[in-house]
Amino acid sequence: MNAYEQLTAIREQLEQNGASEDSIDLVEKFIKRAESERESNTSVPQIMMVRHLLRQREALDNDAIYNDLQELITGIETRRAARDEDAVRPAYEEEHKPRPKSYYKALRQQNEKN
Repeated sequence: MNAYEQLTAIREQLEQNGASEDSIDLVEKFIKRAESERESNTSVPQIMMVRHLLRQREALDNDAIYNDLQELITGIETRRAARDEDAVRPAYEEEHKPRPKSYYKALRQQNEKN
């Protein structure tokens, strides 16, 4: 997703979370700036966009905006951790499945032919 799409997604998440009007106004301001990027193929991670918003003067000066954006970051990191946890299974959880005797017998016969 490009910057424009990420910002609109951030605005929707803020609205769902019941964020302050100041937070939504800040994101709206950046959406207007990103209008030119609407058709861009450049992909921008959502976490990067939220961190960029957090560094803005408005976010640093207003606790409500800062807290709303921090809540978004926490949600993104929680989803990422859950996704990563599901993707990787430790080796000790893998079930050991030994090959049957017939596999080794066939392998030995094949080697004798060669």
